[in-house]
Amino acid sequence: MSRVARAAAPEQHERRALERETMVLRVGLLESGGKLSFCLVKNISAAGVQVKIYGHISPDSPVALKVGDESPLEGRVIWVEDQLGGIEFNTALDPTTLLRVTQKLASTKRRSSPRVNAAVRAVLRTGGHTFTAELCDISTSGAKVRTRKVIEPGPWVLLDLPGMPTIRAHVRWAEEHELGLSFDAAIPIQIIAGWVNERLQVSS
Repeated sequence: MSRVARAAAPEQHERRALERETMVLRVGLLESGGKLSFCLVKNISAAGVQVKIYGHISPDSPVALKVGDESPLEGRVIWVEDQLGGIEFNTALDPTTLLRVTQKLASTKRRSSPRVNAAVRAVLRTGGHTFTAELCDISTSGAKVRTRKVIEPGPWVLLDLPGMPTIRAHVRWAEEHELGLSFDAAIPIQIIAGWVNERLQVSS
């Protein structure tokens, strides 16, 4: 039985809430007390969500959950156990938003995974050349970096960040000295979550 559903007192209401829940595995970001941490959305209904937490969140804490480019979903942590947590939304999700979060509707938005703002020195290597860069933001599937050298969209690059294995990426877009990178393979959530928790002071 889902712990999110157990938050509702009457047994009949719990059963109905369970019937409405949808299993979904999507990377999300939790904001609590001005700090962000990665999470994995596991089950969701209009009333609440179950997540795997890669950070520290206390029961009864107000939180905001961001999935993809959706507006943050505000709620309260009602239980935490063994890296799992249950969040009750302040306002029930409307059917359209619930479908988008569970990816049942085709998304026209650019990002499927939320990004963490960052300011970290980086190195880009491409075409036999090495460029110093600054990381602007990062997710499990991509990043934005700023360089002194203009690099056109198209080529593959190697992105080096302190404390992170070298990342192979494709330059998806370029605007003056900023580049949008799409990673060749998604970074496992436990790796990027640990890296963020150890190295970055993050904000939404």
